[in-house]
Amino acid sequence: MLVLKNGNLIDGTGRDLIEKATIIIEWNRISSVNLQEDYPEGATIVDLSNLVIMPGLIDCHLHLGGLTRNKPGKAIGKVSFIDMVSFFWDYLRNYAHRRKLAIENGVTTIRSAGDHYPHIIKLRDKIVAGKLSGPRVFASGPMITAPGGHPATTIYKGNRYIIENAVRQIADVENAREEVKRLVKGGVDCIKAIYSDIDPTDTSHKVPKLSLNVLEALADESHRHNLRLMVHTGSPEDAMDSLKAGADSIEHGILPGTGSTEFGDEIVSMMLDKGTYFVPTIAIAWAYKEIDPEVFSGLKKIIKKLHDAGVNIAAGTDSGTPGVVIGKGLHKELELMVEAGLSPMEAIMTGTRNAAKNLGKGNELGTIEKGKLADMIAVSGNPAIKISDTRNIKLVMKDGRILIDKLGLLP
Repeated sequence: MLVLKNGNLIDGTGRDLIEKATIIIEWNRISSVNLQEDYPEGATIVDLSNLVIMPGLIDCHLHLGGLTRNKPGKAIGKVSFIDMVSFFWDYLRNYAHRRKLAIENGVTTIRSAGDHYPHIIKLRDKIVAGKLSGPRVFASGPMITAPGGHPATTIYKGNRYIIENAVRQIADVENAREEVKRLVKGGVDCIKAIYSDIDPTDTSHKVPKLSLNVLEALADESHRHNLRLMVHTGSPEDAMDSLKAGADSIEHGILPGTGSTEFGDEIVSMMLDKGTYFVPTIAIAWAYKEIDPEVFSGLKKIIKKLHDAGVNIAAGTDSGTPGVVIGKGLHKELELMVEAGLSPMEAIMTGTRNAAKNLGKGNELGTIEKGKLADMIAVSGNPAIKISDTRNIKLVMKDGRILIDKLGLLP
């Protein structure tokens, strides 16, 4: 039994900070959250005086198989020989560096938005079994796109190995349904579709886009198997089609090369009616703001409009794209949410409670409440006032185990 005492609690529900909370953890779950000092004799006590404890952070959109450099390329996805050598070395070690980056930055859960399959499933299962340390992984497996669509002929162009392992190119409804069934059998946690004709390496060039009836089939078949469908969109028109088709989350929303950067009232209304989540990945828009400032400013306006209307927003970074580093990128995402008009507490919720619900795991993750899995971080400062204080990681716990201890509290 583990007792965390005297920490100032941000529980992820949106409630005000609670001073000097006591949290009791049994095995990997929270057994109580209260203000009392009483706890069972013989428990391990961790004193978190002058620190804020909050839920472990959740990144709803990243690529473990992406790159880990701070500076964006002139074209999204442009990589060097050194980048590729670094990637394959880390890939052979089960993404050891990327797993470490996530945990060190307090990101205890991630959703892989398209990675090498079935490698990502095997990695997820090794972490679950305790054979590897790392964030909890929810995996979509390969990205489903049109024949010749993004990313097969854009950022992955000429790389047969990655195309075969991280992409499925689907032209018709029957194959769409069969592919979902195969991925379900293979153990994926969700399905990801690409519904955009934008080429991120050359925005003046268009690529094939999934037909709407294929997207509808992907949504229907995913839901038949109780899986959520995340859809990469590049324009308001793409987002509207995706909503009509049955997307559970809209990823990006707008991208460089779009003709419009505004979400109309009809999109907002439909997202509210359907309970669709928005994962803006504004961190990547920020990284490329000098290339396309209109998308960055437009995305901030979209976030504010959707939030004010009551649409659920969940944090996701597109980490793995050059310019946004895994783990670190999520802190930037939360800061940009505040810049867009959310309060610090509301921004925290996008990376905790809302993110967990977007994964379909709101009953297990995302808040510090009785019965939830014990994923938590402790930070100095007060993120409810200054959102950048989420970066001040002192303690990281996942599944009731302390993985990062910068305080020297434990023997």
